[in-house]
Amino acid sequence: MKGDKSKERLLKGIISILILDELIDGPKHGYAIEKNISEKLGHRLPPGMIYVMLKTLESKGCIKFEDSIGKTGRNVKIYYITDEGKDLLKNHIEQLEKLKIILDDIIYRVKQKI
Repeated sequence: MKGDKSKERLLKGIISILILDELIDGPKHGYAIEKNISEKLGHRLPPGMIYVMLKTLESKGCIKFEDSIGKTGRNVKIYYITDEGKDLLKNHIEQLEKLKIILDDIIYRVKQKI
């Protein structure tokens, strides 16, 4: 369905921004990124989605990774934001601010009617 594809694209866009936002604070491994985003959203992401998004962002040059050994002795990828990723965030600030105004207005109007 057309609406489902639009919803999926919107979710992927939001998750991409959230991933970059997580990495602005410093390098993290995939599980930590997924855990923090799931907490922000209030529910778990679909299985494997975070890794698909990380791979997509890496292929676009927005993030990079280094292989490392985790606390358990297993190999883990540590992700870093790149200058391209920082530029993407900067370029979306205006759009995000407009969206916030629209959402705040909707929330205010709905609360007034309920």
